[in-house]
Amino acid sequence: MNTLKKTILFFLYTFPLLAYGQDSLKTHYNLEECINLALANNADAQKSANASALSSLDLKQAKAALLPTLSGNMGHGISTGFTTDPITNENVSRNITSGTQRLDANVLLFNGLNLLRTIRQQAFAYKATQMDEQRIKDNLTLDIILAYLQVITTQDVLDRNKQQRDVTSKQLERLALMNQDGAIAPGDYYDVKGQFSGDQVAVLTAENTYRTNVITLTRLLNIPYTNDLSFEPINQLPDVNNEILNNQTLYENAATSLGTLKAVKFWKESADYELKAARSLYFPSLSLGGSLDSRYSNSGDGTYADQIRDNLGKGVGLTLSIPILGGFQKRISVSRAKIKVRNAEIDLENTENNLQQQTAQVLINLETAKEKYLELKNQVEAYQESFRVAEVQFEAGAINSVEFLLQKNKYDQSSIDLVVAQYEWQLRQRIANYYNGSR
Repeated sequence: MNTLKKTILFFLYTFPLLAYGQDSLKTHYNLEECINLALANNADAQKSANASALSSLDLKQAKAALLPTLSGNMGHGISTGFTTDPITNENVSRNITSGTQRLDANVLLFNGLNLLRTIRQQAFAYKATQMDEQRIKDNLTLDIILAYLQVITTQDVLDRNKQQRDVTSKQLERLALMNQDGAIAPGDYYDVKGQFSGDQVAVLTAENTYRTNVITLTRLLNIPYTNDLSFEPINQLPDVNNEILNNQTLYENAATSLGTLKAVKFWKESADYELKAARSLYFPSLSLGGSLDSRYSNSGDGTYADQIRDNLGKGVGLTLSIPILGGFQKRISVSRAKIKVRNAEIDLENTENNLQQQTAQVLINLETAKEKYLELKNQVEAYQESFRVAEVQFEAGAINSVEFLLQKNKYDQSSIDLVVAQYEWQLRQRIANYYNGSR
């Protein structure tokens, strides 16, 4: 039986560790996994969620202020020598054991609607912090898309540089043998050898850029960097015939789907109610209060319970508080609230303009990226054929190394430019889709 218990306990303790270990060993990610991981791990996303939680507590606290207050207290004491009997109020010279009990209740009936307006202020502030949280997550998602596409772009560029180096390497091996036999001009051999060294440097540079971009992505994901990390390629290009949105439609969809504009609108509403709440403090406040109290003494007649019942006192009353002069604190509070309203109006106008400009820029970037890709595709096709012809002529001895390398470099550079343009188009299309409400 003891062995069975030990076995069960062993698995209970080790299974979570094994599960964590499997998760921590994950090294391959796709774009969706990166976005979800960033939203869960990123410090800014976590702090924005905490800000929403704090604002929710502020709203609950504002609502709780409408509830009545109830408090109670009890006291017990021993007096010796010459003292006053709490029951008879006579001065006596003996030991007195006494106690008091009291309950107080109070409820605010009216204070110029200050509490209700404060609740509305906190309600809009809570909605605003929720939209701020969405805004931070929206921006983080766009940052992840950008960083992810930069990673796979530089990975593709690195692969292309390695392919170009391999092509040069094969030519170099062929020319090395021919140079030993004196079958070619030495200059041709050394030209290609220099090109091979240049290709090696290009590979090293591309690999450094790739690793740097991976580190940038892991920083957003808040995970450790390792050389084993790899990322799923995105090979599907946007449809050339995709309908191009107009600026107004994209702006309206972005205003609805993104948290940026909604957040500042809610902050504006919150500032309006903060001003109303501050002005309501000019009005009198009316509250209803009540109390129960009793006392006990060992010099009194009857038991403890009898004395509590017989000495029970009750009270109820209304309290009207009229603000007359308070060091101009209420007036200063109103002035502060007015400034907050003006700032909120400025933020709203500025955010609307910025969003309109951003959506216009998104469409311009998308159209430019699309046209650039299509033109580079035509260029690569032309240079590819030109390089094929030059390679055949060079191997046949019809052209020298300078002409061959010129065609090769033009084809190599255009191929890399096409890779970059391909992912640039994907990036711009995904950003446009995100602004348009597609997730």
